Amino acid sequence: MLTGRVNDIPQALLDVEVLGRDGLPYPVEVVLDTGFEGQLMLPSADLRQLELTRTGYVFVQPAVGEPERLMSYRGTIIWDGQPRTVRIIETDNDEPLLGMEFLHGNRITIEVREGGAVTVEPMP
Repeated sequence: MLTGRVNDIPQALLDVEVLGRDGLPYPVEVVLDTGFEGQLMLPSADLRQLELTRTGYVFVQPAVGEPERLMSYRGTIIWDGQPRTVRIIETDNDEPLLGMEFLHGNRITIEVREGGAVTVEPMP
């Protein structure tokens, strides 16, 4: 089980570790985004530090506007103590997002108030 918190906006936040090319963990605070259908979206600055290998482009449909073609990468997140391979999408936004494709198969509980608890646990 993973735990996080709700900030004052309110957003559900989790701390995860993404492995860089050198195999070292890089801590990232992500927003759980139920409107994002992908796995993980990271800002360009974070991806430069991680030095991950590009895998191509993906088309992403934002909530408003036209589809965008964004660069994708293959990476690894340490999730509940275990390495998990993910597709990472690069964004110019400063906010890392964890999406529904990654969260599939988990139960999410959010106390929606500032400082509220966030828990993510595998479903039986």
